[in-house]
Amino acid sequence: MPSKYRISKIVEVGDTLHRCGCAPYKLEKYTQHYAQKHNVSVSVQATPTTINYQFPDDENAVVMKRHQPASINLGLLANTIIRIHQPNHEPLPEPVGYSKWVTALANMSIPPAYLVLIGSTMDAIYFAILLGFIVWLSQQICKGRRAIAVEFLASMLTGIFVAYVASTGYNIPVWALCIASIILFVPGLSIANALECLAFNDLVSGTALLGQSALALIKLFVGIVIGLNIGEAIWGQAEASNYMNEVPQWLHIAGLFIISTAIGIIFNARPKDILLGIPVAILGMWGPLYLGFGSGWVVGTWVTTVLITLYGTWVANKMQLTGAIYIVQGIIILVPGSRVLISASQSVFEQSILPIPSIGLSALFMFSAIVAGQVTAYSIYSPRIER
Repeated sequence: MPSKYRISKIVEVGDTLHRCGCAPYKLEKYTQHYAQKHNVSVSVQATPTTINYQFPDDENAVVMKRHQPASINLGLLANTIIRIHQPNHEPLPEPVGYSKWVTALANMSIPPAYLVLIGSTMDAIYFAILLGFIVWLSQQICKGRRAIAVEFLASMLTGIFVAYVASTGYNIPVWALCIASIILFVPGLSIANALECLAFNDLVSGTALLGQSALALIKLFVGIVIGLNIGEAIWGQAEASNYMNEVPQWLHIAGLFIISTAIGIIFNARPKDILLGIPVAILGMWGPLYLGFGSGWVVGTWVTTVLITLYGTWVANKMQLTGAIYIVQGIIILVPGSRVLISASQSVFEQSILPIPSIGLSALFMFSAIVAGQVTAYSIYSPRIER
């Protein structure tokens, strides 16, 4: 019969994996693997908000835990998996922790870097830095029980500020600047985890994660609309600006490295994991364009997803970690979460934000290609925990 101490440690490992954003089906396998190493039999059933542990050797004792939707902490995730694999006598590595001001700088870097990647006016890029700081302040305000409102508050404040800037006559793409400012909240990784769960027939977790992602997108879209309406009521109607790209080519390339590094810092990834994730960021940005080999961007997205997943899985197997740590930088760029927001705004307000026809339909095709790519990659080379 397992001791109460051992049971509590197994539950602690599972809860920690959930807290740092591990996909539910992987959480089950890692927790069971940890229990097996300590000669404890356990059945684990995980969803995005609950975990049930059953210990058959302890009179079928059941531990049921209900959790808030997970945040993303790649450093803690890596250290927890290291703890699962390493012998008991080895010390657990200290988790990565970036200072508040480094995190603030990363938040301020993402909006301008995103605009640099998609192309925009230089005025918009400069204002995006300030908007990134506003978004960071929103995160500092909305903590604990108020965290549920952070997406809405940040997007609303963004809309108000952008409406003011537009009223002063600056040449800025209103909706593109708003979306760039809150791109951090676009649930790219949640969508990626949802697609991965669906690919592995974890339908409950997959649909739940898609529901969470849809709710986040709704809060972002409604927040921007309300913010713009409030701002326009105060300062007047913001003039629509057509797509314009004033970004030089070298800055496009620099923007990719900036946004990749900033994403890693915000998600608390270890520095070496950030460096190992740069290749997938490059693939996520330019893969769909160049890897279609004349067959179109849908094929390019499929090939890109296969390569990203294979690379992340290969590195994870070498490092004895999970592929999500290395895939996240590329998959967030690749997953069309921002395309959904752009499509909604173009459909509702009939404004051209990006020069992409039928962008909403393209997002659907990209979702499908990503699922197919993940299935293909995992059938070729599976994660170590699956073997």
